[in-house]
Amino acid sequence: MQAKLRSLDELGSALRLVGEIDGARLAEDVLLRLAVERALTQAVDLMVAVCSHVLAAETTTVPMTYRDAVRAAAEHGLIGTDLATSLVAAVGLRNILVDEYTRADLSIVAAAVPVAHRDLTDFVRQVASWLQRGR
Repeated sequence: MQAKLRSLDELGSALRLVGEIDGARLAEDVLLRLAVERALTQAVDLMVAVCSHVLAAETTTVPMTYRDAVRAAAEHGLIGTDLATSLVAAVGLRNILVDEYTRADLSIVAAAVPVAHRDLTDFVRQVASWLQRGR
C-alpha cells in the first residue's frame, strides 16, 4: 500500500507542475493532453485500488464498481465523505477517458487538474493518518 501512496504522491506532484491550463491548451498540445489524461486515470485507479485493498482486508464488503469502492471506503472511515464525493465525480471522468463513451470535454479535463491535485493530497494524507491510527 505504501508504494501506491508514493505513486499517488508523484502523480499529484506531476499534476501540480502542469500549472494552469484550459481546454484550448489541451486541444493544441496533444502530448500534454495525453499526459494529463493518463495522470488523472491512473490516480483514480490507484485510489480505488487502495480503497479496495483496505475493504478486502477489513470488511466483507465487495464493491462492484469504482464508485462503490470509494463510498464504502468513506463508510469504513478510511477517507472523509467530502473527499469521497469528489472522488466519485473523478471516477465518472475516468470512465469517460478510459472507455471513451464520448469525447471528453477538454475544458472539464483541464478543470479536473487542480481538483485532482487537491484530492490526491487529501487522499494520501487521510489514508496515512488512518494507517497511523492502526485502523
